[in-house]
Amino acid sequence: MTPFRRHTLVWLSQPPQPKFPDDAAAAAAWHAAGHPFVVCRQRGGPLALGFCLPAPGRRPRRIACHSDPASIVRDSRPPRLADVAAGPGPLFAKISAAARDAGVDLRVFGSWMWQALTGEVHVGPASDLDVLVDVSGRKEADRAVEFLRSACEASPCRIDGELAFPAGDVSWRDYAGTAPEVLLKSIDTIRLVPREEL
Repeated sequence: MTPFRRHTLVWLSQPPQPKFPDDAAAAAAWHAAGHPFVVCRQRGGPLALGFCLPAPGRRPRRIACHSDPASIVRDSRPPRLADVAAGPGPLFAKISAAARDAGVDLRVFGSWMWQALTGEVHVGPASDLDVLVDVSGRKEADRAVEFLRSACEASPCRIDGELAFPAGDVSWRDYAGTAPEVLLKSIDTIRLVPREEL
């Protein structure tokens, strides 16, 4: 099992191997531009990665690839909302400031992350803001959900995303619900767990 968590960004010393040979040129160009790859759910074998190419007029195209972990030169969690908000336009500046004041560390994955990291257009009119909040347990998760509920009122788009518990990630909207079980996604498993176990 990889020591990395879902959504981890990695930079490589050489291009990864794409799942489909026709994507080899795109993977090589992405790597040459200095862009990171994201760690995906692992199914055994080499380290599963992915990246997302902009596609004007259509949804960005996700490309699956894999690499030897020895090729990783550095890694990081997804960028903070404050860094994404620092880009063109003040769309998320208010939410970012409120998160800072509330002590909630909002990170961003998905289309808004790729757009911030590459400078290319990945976001469309229907794009959600996908946030990731690292939490140590249910007390922090409850505080994050309370903040996210209020942030939805100030957001120019729908806020989706996950709460990252030590054991795996849970949709914050699912956690905010009342079902006795929630879907927990770890680096190599997906399972329903009683919320009391989080």
